[in-house]
Amino acid sequence: MAVTYSWAVTQMTKKPQVNDATDVVVHVRWTLTGTESTTGTQGSFPGATPFELDSDNTGSFVAFEDLTEEIVIGWLEDVVVDDYWNHVTERIQHQIDEIDDPAEELSEEALPWSTGSVTPTPETGSAE
Repeated sequence: MAVTYSWAVTQMTKKPQVNDATDVVVHVRWTLTGTESTTGTQGSFPGATPFELDSDNTGSFVAFEDLTEEIVIGWLEDVVVDDYWNHVTERIQHQIDEIDDPAEELSEEALPWSTGSVTPTPETGSAE
């Protein structure tokens, strides 16, 4: 069972001016969706990532009107790494597992030894 992942950029925030650059993206909202290859079951993780324009490396700045989703996803892939990547993919896997192998939480009435009715516990501390 392998999970394949796909990114979607769902929202961006831009500032009109940062240093000498205009229309600078400073925040991106995104969703990473994982699809289990055998069952087709999907799980997803919504995220939000802030960005700062590196004043030392403005040569790599991409004008807002020239941005593509692939460029922004590349930024995200550079940030969502290591422990953060592990956390995101674990949450997605957990969702997939809950769908493909659901667990049922049973109340006291549904336990095998239950007679179907619950005896109320007497209240304590009330004096008449």
